[in-house]
Amino acid sequence: MPRVPYPVCVSNTRGDILTAARDILAEHSLADLSMRRLATELGVRPNALYWHFTDKQTLLAALADDILGGIPPAPESLPWDERLAWLATGMRAALLAVPDSAEVVSSSWASGLSATHIADEIAAAALQAGLRERDARGVSTALCQLVLGLTIEEQTRAQMERLSVTGPSGRDFTVEFTDALGVIIDGARTRADTPRADAP
Repeated sequence: MPRVPYPVCVSNTRGDILTAARDILAEHSLADLSMRRLATELGVRPNALYWHFTDKQTLLAALADDILGGIPPAPESLPWDERLAWLATGMRAALLAVPDSAEVVSSSWASGLSATHIADEIAAAALQAGLRERDARGVSTALCQLVLGLTIEEQTRAQMERLSVTGPSGRDFTVEFTDALGVIIDGARTRADTPRADAP
């Protein structure tokens, strides 16, 4: 189905720009997402984009927030360990819905320009188990890096296969994710049952 062109005007909203950026990722790749190409897609001059975003890194940070903003909140009634699984699975689903988005989020978190609400939610769920603050943050780091790292591999592999750079890998990324998720949550349960006197 041919794409419906964006309105040719200088009054595109932030939402219009982020939607166009998502479309470029879906049809091409992160390497093709430049301010110039984005402006062309929107039918404006590149300078029009800087009204909303000071540079490309700021745009990517907003895109990362937009992608992760679609994660459904975990029901309050869920036990803490099921909340962890819900949030990690939701994060993975949100990233898989947009090609190259895991790399976008990873770089935006590294730059410090993007919000880390999902990491905070995961840590809050781990605290409900009675874990110390540092341990809860450790669980959050483990889960977020599992999701980001494995999704970057999965999305990179999909891109390579789409471009016929390589054949199918035979890997089942969903199984790998599920197994690793279980190990991390089991570790959190064990740590919750075995308080450490030396941990702050």
